[in-house]
Amino acid sequence: MTNKPLLGPRKTKDDKKLHWEGSSEHLRKALDLSKIVTRRFQLVALAVCVGMAAIVVRLYSIQMLKTDDYAQKLATYTRRYQTVTTPRGEMLDRNGQVLVGNKQRLNITYFPPQGISDEKEWELARRFSTDYEVDETQLGTRDLKDLYLSLHKKEIDAERITEEEMAAYYKGDLNDNDIYYLELARITEEDLQTLDTDLRKAYVVKQAMDMPSSGQTKIIKSDVTVEEAAFLIEHMEDYQGFNVDFDWDREYPFGTMLKSVLGTVTTSKQGLPSEDLDYYLALDYSRNEKVGRSGLEKQYEGLLSGKRSVYDLAYDENGTGYLSEVNEGSKGYDLELSIDARLQQKLDEILTQVLTEYKDDPWRPFMDRIMYVLQDPNTGDILAMSCMIRNADGSISASPTSIYTDAYAPGSVVKGATVYMGLDQGVIQPGEKILDNYIKIKDTPIKKSWKTLGWVDDVQALAQSSNVFMFNVAIRLGGGTYIENNPLQIDANTYLLMRSYYSQFGLGVLTGIDVPNEAVGYMPGKLANAGNTLDFAIGQLDNYTTIELAQYVSTIANGGKKIQPRLVRRAFDPGTQNVVYENYVNVLSTLENPAALERVRQGFNACVYGGICYGLTDVPVTMSAKTGTAESFINVTSEDGTTTRYDTTNNSVVAYAPAENPEFAMACMIPNAWITGGGSQSNLCLRITNELTKAIYNPNDVAENANLPADTDPGAEIPTDTPALPPAQDPVEPQASSDPAQ
Repeated sequence: MTNKPLLGPRKTKDDKKLHWEGSSEHLRKALDLSKIVTRRFQLVALAVCVGMAAIVVRLYSIQMLKTDDYAQKLATYTRRYQTVTTPRGEMLDRNGQVLVGNKQRLNITYFPPQGISDEKEWELARRFSTDYEVDETQLGTRDLKDLYLSLHKKEIDAERITEEEMAAYYKGDLNDNDIYYLELARITEEDLQTLDTDLRKAYVVKQAMDMPSSGQTKIIKSDVTVEEAAFLIEHMEDYQGFNVDFDWDREYPFGTMLKSVLGTVTTSKQGLPSEDLDYYLALDYSRNEKVGRSGLEKQYEGLLSGKRSVYDLAYDENGTGYLSEVNEGSKGYDLELSIDARLQQKLDEILTQVLTEYKDDPWRPFMDRIMYVLQDPNTGDILAMSCMIRNADGSISASPTSIYTDAYAPGSVVKGATVYMGLDQGVIQPGEKILDNYIKIKDTPIKKSWKTLGWVDDVQALAQSSNVFMFNVAIRLGGGTYIENNPLQIDANTYLLMRSYYSQFGLGVLTGIDVPNEAVGYMPGKLANAGNTLDFAIGQLDNYTTIELAQYVSTIANGGKKIQPRLVRRAFDPGTQNVVYENYVNVLSTLENPAALERVRQGFNACVYGGICYGLTDVPVTMSAKTGTAESFINVTSEDGTTTRYDTTNNSVVAYAPAENPEFAMACMIPNAWITGGGSQSNLCLRITNELTKAIYNPNDVAENANLPADTDPGAEIPTDTPALPPAQDPVEPQASSDPAQ
């Protein structure tokens, strides 16, 4: 057998041509390199031509057809915009009277011209401080050290920074900031004395010129006179970059009335508050913009701030910047508040008069504040809210925010919630009588009412303010059995159920009033013993704010709807008067037992007509009310450092009118109304409520102030061994009520 190669050429017998065994077919073809190279070159050339043609077409489109579009985009990307804050919206009372408005003022501003040097700015600052009055006393020690350092940095570095410190700096152990603080530390008081007054004034101006403002104009001097503005305009050639513009400030036609509730606005110098900086920057605010800092100004910033004007910044041939308007701004929306300015003024006046009248009363040495809320129980509208404080020097100042931030033990006014709870839980029945005598638990003092009332039902218990009736409600609610002089066992979680019921009226929870920083009050943790639970039932344990008391009595007045209080009713466009925001009446919850609530309403009415609230019987409208007193204390430190505790009594009243179809709800709180030891004093909340009600219904015929009969609802026995007052008293701060004496 002949071995044939598997691959390679071979000849056959009848064919003299070579045959390639085992190879692909294309290898049998003749190789034509010239033809292959030519074809590839042609393909590459064609691709290059197509690409060049596409580029030419694109360049023609950009440079010839779309020149204007791209020029506009370039201008947009490189344009420097400046926003100008427009006047804020005003705040008006429910009758259209302006509570917060705007007043226009003139400012001298500065925007750095292109390429201006630091030396040129110093020259401008010196000229300005010469031509205008500048207060250099605002400079602090740190400011003066910075000024001295800017003038003598080389000298300080050479003479006061040691070689070792500089070596550490070059080595990297100290950074620029470390060296800066070393330089400041080496500047002495004698160095600062070399800075004359003219230089200091110029530095005040230079600081304003250097103030970072995110590309915005800098305010050099605010609220200038027309003459000062005219002088600058006449000498513009000497003040390159300076200008005069209009700005605004808040004004308050009613003075300080409700000012802390209405809130404050930052100045252009203060700019955005540091605590909210990121928030406002995310909303595209400028760093030096005015924003609401507190109160309603902050709560409704989005409505009040308005739409800012936007200007395009350009420069003339001299490098001086000028502005052209891009987007026109608009004033902020006006707010219509629930406040009635007339009633607010009258309430402030009444509280001020009472504090002034009793400033020298020996039994009321710590009565330094009165809080009061007047509310529409059907809508939650706050018609008036006031807290007047007598200062150590005898002057009277307003602190209306205390209405929703400061809490005190209210006493018997909460008994309406206790009775409702007992009826709803079925532990007492409507009309059921309980003997009001006293409660004596083993190893504790006697607990009783202000006097022995005998047999009383639920309505009479409210009218006469029976403590013992409320004690029995709490005992039954906790599954306890009272046996005189024996231990009293009550379910340890009873207080949780009681707090749940109280919260349905608005006690011990946030009311939701539309202002920042509302406080919930003070509620101790787990109650230690049965006595604490009994105290809780008569308002002698948890502390509540006055706005909580107002929500509580409003819930009773309107038939069981717990409504969120509101200070703002709506916002509207000042130009078109179109309403842009409505703060609707918000019913948070509704009591589910109208029959039980009706018994409470009957008890409140009986308190005025036949009960202990008889100080309200001479008003020109029917009323329902409940008084309260609660034990508290205050610590006084004398000049020799001795601290003495004084037992005091808080006064309170909740009321509504007319009794049949309430239009007004009232809540009053007077902490530390008197010191214990001299018997019960008059509950001045009754007098205030009497006078305010007369002002509401007879605005032109308000009776003269008169002392009303004493409120005889002390809530507990008053000891007579109160220590004498020290001859000199330091200012003291009222303390929260602790576990009261049994």
